[in-house]
Amino acid sequence: MAFLYAVCLAFPASAKAFSAQGAALMEAQSGQLLFGQNENERLPMASTTKIMTALVAIENGDPEQLCVVSGHAAGVEGSSLYLKEGEVYTLAQLLYGLLLRSGNDAATVIAESVGGSEQAFVDLMNERAAQMGLENTHFDNPTGLDGDTHYTTARELAMLTACALQNEEFCKYFGARQYVIGETSTHEGRTLVNKHRLLTLREDVIGGKTGYTKASGRSLVTAARSDGMTLVAVTINDPNDWADHEELLDWGFESYECVDASKLLRPQRIPLAGGGSLEARAAQPVFVALPKGEKEQLKVTYYLPRFCYGSIGLMQELGKASVTLQGEEVVSLPMVCWRKDVPQKAKRGIWELITDAICTILK
Repeated sequence: MAFLYAVCLAFPASAKAFSAQGAALMEAQSGQLLFGQNENERLPMASTTKIMTALVAIENGDPEQLCVVSGHAAGVEGSSLYLKEGEVYTLAQLLYGLLLRSGNDAATVIAESVGGSEQAFVDLMNERAAQMGLENTHFDNPTGLDGDTHYTTARELAMLTACALQNEEFCKYFGARQYVIGETSTHEGRTLVNKHRLLTLREDVIGGKTGYTKASGRSLVTAARSDGMTLVAVTINDPNDWADHEELLDWGFESYECVDASKLLRPQRIPLAGGGSLEARAAQPVFVALPKGEKEQLKVTYYLPRFCYGSIGLMQELGKASVTLQGEEVVSLPMVCWRKDVPQKAKRGIWELITDAICTILK
């Protein structure tokens, strides 16, 4: 992550009454944790597991591929779409069943079809978790059923969800309120309605996933977007999860705003040895969550060379810009060569050739 700034405002007093064993509120674009309660404790996460199941399936499968329900998948315990052995569905249909109705049978068919076997798919899930830097997350299965080493933390579940939200295909399934699987010669029709009630109660909610087992309790993930900011709320083992998520989201949107720090920067001109100049800009957008009202107090300092050699390449890093708030660095942004302007005469002149030769020797 490029951001360095971390800040927590005082949460309303009612936060002390949160019944969640683990909780987190994260701004998705920056990855900043805005609120946490036992957010680093390893806990079973029930069917919120299926967020990773869906992401791995989307990244490794084809939504139109046909998936056959095995006897093992049809008989898996827990929440179910009541799939029957031998039925054939597209991966896309199963993904809707996975995220809207939390079907454990759908999760198993997906794993077997995309991974070749359930265990091979679980291996892909754990590999993806490692790629995301989730050091306190491990999967034993694609369903979320309790396992000896099946766990995550509230913070890392929020990180996983924030990462998944970058995938447009994932968002299509994650935010669907309803989906109809049409009847075919291989299976009956089904109408799937999302179990996540906040999708219909709040206009800002863009997706979510429920989860429950007797051992893990109630788990809930909610993603919401408003005024250019995306929040991910997570609670694990929380009997009051719906109300807690509404309070977390309301507080987050009322207290914070998301700023693209790169838009605070102005293009910088740097002279080129031998004539001409180049334009330095931020390499890419970098988002940071700030308490509302503090954006106007941000200050930018540039750390760039006084001149550059003509051999500098486009998009080559030149230095950085530091954005600070009250003397504390909020974020450091790489500055790159965005454009070069070299006079035609200087390109063909003998003095540039001599200057470049001397600069090469002095490097």
